[in-house]
Amino acid sequence: MPMPRSLRKWVCLMLLAAAEPSWAQDLVECKRIDQEQLAAATTETLLFLRCRARRISYEAPRLKGVPQRVKDDLMFACLDQADAVEHQLRVRHGYTRETLARERCE
Repeated sequence: MPMPRSLRKWVCLMLLAAAEPSWAQDLVECKRIDQEQLAAATTETLLFLRCRARRISYEAPRLKGVPQRVKDDLMFACLDQADAVEHQLRVRHGYTRETLARERCE
């Protein structure tokens, strides 16, 4: 009997946590941002999330024993966080895409 997708993802995350605790913690933290967090988001928050998403996009393919679908889900969850914060900054605080695009990861 096949394992449900949500259970499969949870099992993979637990395996990651056992193998590499600091890396897995970053992956687990890439969950949807709630409204309170969005309201408090700053340009520094956006830069942090962009850099983390970029780092994960480089590191996820190197994970061994994890299905590609889970790697993709983790990477896109982090990218979704950055997109949500960028949208909030543009809508609520009047930033333009160009202004926000100037912030770069090192």
